[in-house]
Amino acid sequence: MFNKTDPSIFDGDWTFEKTERAILGLCKILDRYAHKLTLEDLENDPRCVRIPNLGMDTVQRVIDDVEAKLWRGAKPLENEVIYHTGPHHDDIMLGLMPFINRQLRSPSNQVHFAIMTSGYHSVTDEFLLDALADTLRYMRQGRIQMVDYPDFFDQGYRFKQEKDVHHYLDNVARKNPDEMRRGFCHRILRDAVGLWQLKSIDDVEKRFVVEIENLRNGKPNSTEVQKLKGEIREFEEELVWAYAGTSLCHIHHLRLGLYEDNAVHRQAQDPLDSDVQTILNQLRELKPTVITVAIDYEGLGPNTHYKVMQAIAEAVRLWGEEADLMDLKIFGYRNVWSTFHPAEANVYVPVSLNAMAVFEKAFKDSYLTQFKAEFPNPDFDGPFSELAEQIWVKQYKDIQFVLGKNFFYENAHPLIRATHGLLFLKQMTAQEFVALAESMAGFLS
Repeated sequence: MFNKTDPSIFDGDWTFEKTERAILGLCKILDRYAHKLTLEDLENDPRCVRIPNLGMDTVQRVIDDVEAKLWRGAKPLENEVIYHTGPHHDDIMLGLMPFINRQLRSPSNQVHFAIMTSGYHSVTDEFLLDALADTLRYMRQGRIQMVDYPDFFDQGYRFKQEKDVHHYLDNVARKNPDEMRRGFCHRILRDAVGLWQLKSIDDVEKRFVVEIENLRNGKPNSTEVQKLKGEIREFEEELVWAYAGTSLCHIHHLRLGLYEDNAVHRQAQDPLDSDVQTILNQLRELKPTVITVAIDYEGLGPNTHYKVMQAIAEAVRLWGEEADLMDLKIFGYRNVWSTFHPAEANVYVPVSLNAMAVFEKAFKDSYLTQFKAEFPNPDFDGPFSELAEQIWVKQYKDIQFVLGKNFFYENAHPLIRATHGLLFLKQMTAQEFVALAESMAGFLS
């Protein structure tokens, strides 16, 4: 797990962020709450002693600022057009779900989700083989009745994707795994018919038998198989946000070409220019007032995170040349690959046990390909949902050093009393975000 806390962070001109880093670091070193620090403690610490005008009021200013960050995160967003972006499927959920669920409860918000890449690498051949075999089995049993509709293979396969999502989630509620699987296989069949332009049940039989055999023999994935894997990830993302009633028209699968050098969806022109243009067009169309972006340094975690952030930053910069972005709020987030230092973040979102329970169940029920991840975090062997929760709990413990445990359990606000984890965000203006992206471009040079 990475956060940029090397000693050089204290070089150069002193800022209040450095004061917060120093005070929190001292609390952790001494295992002591901020309000119990003494002036002697501060003066004996090599970082704290560098704080200008050092005194006990310095500690109180840090306490006040940390509390302000918490109240900022506790305040719900209302009357906003919110554009959540994720480099891969599951990145938004892992980084933001407790923050998002409160937004989705308010009908005054328009909430959109844009997943930038295909994500097909995260689907194993074994997973796809089982999915194709199960789909074939349900069809042979007569349990996928849509193939009998006269127009299904002409155009019917393109409709009722929303029904697949609701069929699946209805059976999550009914605790019926067989019907959940059947709903998933409905989507597999729709996607396969479109990809291979299958025109009959016999076509489906022949194609699936061939693809199952190819997967068993370890043959390289065809372009169509890669696309089908990506569409499985897209279905998973739709399931997660349908938990709170999000329509499919608010979930945007952009399949940007920057995913890799030989990406399936790469366009003929320069890929970065094309990707920036795709994002820019969506910003123009949706006109978001809030944007969320994964903020990760190049070479630390998946490089797709960094590439996507730079593409979004350029799209925002270009959008700012033609629209007034003075009121645009941008929230940077991190998830299981790197973390914000508490001083680096300026919004702390409370996470309750209730929010964690919803998060765990939604992840387990929706991200079928990720419950055992193909590309796990090297520091953690288990579902990413558990790792995200561990991070939130640790961040909460860090802030308890500053505010005290009793601040939470004695608080007058029930949301604060229910808090057992914290999600860290960095809120920025459009200008600040573009400047941050530019500064991160040279981080490893």
